Amino acid sequence: MTPAIHATSRPAGVNHAVDEAVGAAWHAHHQRLYATILRSTRDPEVAADIAAESFEALVREARAGRYPDNEAAWLHRVAHNRVIDWARRRARWAGHVPASEGTADDPVTAALRHEQAEEVARALDCLPPAGRRAVILEGQGYRPAEIAPLLGRTNQATRTLLCRARRRMARELGPAAAGWS
Repeated sequence: MTPAIHATSRPAGVNHAVDEAVGAAWHAHHQRLYATILRSTRDPEVAADIAAESFEALVREARAGRYPDNEAAWLHRVAHNRVIDWARRRARWAGHVPASEGTADDPVTAALRHEQAEEVARALDCLPPAGRRAVILEGQGYRPAEIAPLLGRTNQATRTLLCRARRRMARELGPAAAGWS
């Protein structure tokens, strides 16, 4: 699902260069943004909607003359806020439990996988917010140099943050985390 970045009729005063810049941002950042959102929502349709909404917000900002200096970081922040809003709305459904996805795993394997996921989630919860976000982004394939602007840190500060976060996760996870630090 792609937002209408290139409008067929432009309001007076809207610069064609703005549309070109947003189109370039779409091509440069959409796949990673979508993947990041998908990891948080685990719903392809919701992830596509939130990604599209993020780019629509970029179009509005650009047309208002407020194009962000770091479009990737700006898009990720907008998407992050929209995911939080989505999660809050979803949590209001008291007692609503989404249908589990069908798996070919036997019950024991599924239980072990669930238990491991809970352990990792608990270890992530022990990290400060910036460390947690950095580890999650690294797990999604981002390099420290790409994570740094998303967190508003220098490359070296981001590397240090990741090192400390990995070390703390390894302590929290115990022997099961061999190779984390």
